[in-house]
Amino acid sequence: MNANLFNSFKKKHPVLTNFVLIVIVFAAGCYASLMLLDVFTSHGQEVKVPDVRYKPINEAISLLEDADLTYQIDSIYNEDYRPGVVIDQTPTPGLMVKKVRIVQLTINMIFPPEIQLPKELTDMAGSDGVTLLKSLGFRNVKTDTIPSDKRGLIIDITVNGHKVALGTKARVNSGIVLSVGDGKMDIQEYDPLGDAQRDSLLQEQIRRGTIRVENDSFEDTDY
Repeated sequence: MNANLFNSFKKKHPVLTNFVLIVIVFAAGCYASLMLLDVFTSHGQEVKVPDVRYKPINEAISLLEDADLTYQIDSIYNEDYRPGVVIDQTPTPGLMVKKVRIVQLTINMIFPPEIQLPKELTDMAGSDGVTLLKSLGFRNVKTDTIPSDKRGLIIDITVNGHKVALGTKARVNSGIVLSVGDGKMDIQEYDPLGDAQRDSLLQEQIRRGTIRVENDSFEDTDY
C-alpha cells in the first residue's frame, strides 16, 4: 500500500520526489562521513604527551610507546648536551593529543659530525682561516706563529696535536691550530752545487784550459 502511494506521489510530483531523495542521500552521506571521521581521528581517544626531554633516546621511545604514541626522530649536534639524549620534543609535554598524533623528537648526535678541512686554507691569512673554519661548524680553532718568510699566512694545520693535510676530515669538536708565519725568516738563495762542488768544478775547468787565470805582474821602478 505504501509503495503504491509512493509511486502515485512520484508520478504526480516527480521533481519534488527527486529533491526529497537527494536530501535524504545527502544527509545519510554526512552522517556516514562523521562516523568515519570519528574512527580515523580517534575521536575521544586523547592521551597526555609524556615529557621525554633530556632522557636517553631508548627511554624516550619506551615512554611514547607506553602512551600509544608514534614518533619521528631528527638529530643535531650540541656539545652542551650528553650524546644520545632528547634535546627537544613537539608537541609540548603534558598536552592532550589524539593517538594518531606524531611526536617529533630532536636528539643529540652520539658522535660529532666530521667536516673536511677546506683546501682554500693554503696561504690564507690566519684570521680568515679561523673565520672560515668556524663558519663550517668547527668550534675550537686558534692560531700560533712559527718561523717563516710568509708573514700572517697559514703554513701548517694540526688537529688534536697532529699535523694533517688539507682535505682531511675532522670532527667539529676537534682542537684545531693554524700555524701562521711570523715573516722573520730570510729567504736564502738556492745553490744547487754547494761550495765544495763549485770549487772542484772550477779547478777542473782551469786544468782543461776552459778558464784562463791571468796574474798581474808589477815591476819595481826606481825614481
